[in-house]
Amino acid sequence: MDIEVKELNKANYERLSKMMLFNIITVAHLVGRNTNKELAKMGYTLQVEQLQILFVVYLREGNSPSQQEIANFTQKDKGGIQRSVQTLSRDGYVRIVGDSNDRRKNLIELTPAGKLVVTRMMESIEDIDRRMTASISQDEIDSLISIVRKISKVMKE
Repeated sequence: MDIEVKELNKANYERLSKMMLFNIITVAHLVGRNTNKELAKMGYTLQVEQLQILFVVYLREGNSPSQQEIANFTQKDKGGIQRSVQTLSRDGYVRIVGDSNDRRKNLIELTPAGKLVVTRMMESIEDIDRRMTASISQDEIDSLISIVRKISKVMKE
């Protein structure tokens, strides 16, 4: 059951709605939910968190990342990444390969099915991005991206 704004304490809601953190979390949740719906419409059982792993591997094409490198890049715990990678492997999107230089490392490679889903999702993400920014001017988009990068830099420190 969804909670309606009228059911909330108005003063507290107004206070929260002026906070950057509250708005970022809200938007991130909405974007994640929308992306999960898009994946389901396309016939994939993937979740946005798994898609993030596929994109990291895709971006490192030709230089397969380890599970630890994926965890570091995504700022997620290694155990969670390991479970997601196992699921992605089981579903045929990635291949887990032992590192010939370090037997403790597992390198992650995209399978042809993984490459296909990333390619198709790039198109869907571009479409989602167009819809999301349709009522925003290019100057506002540029400002937002600049602000988000600044916030990201501060949060990484």
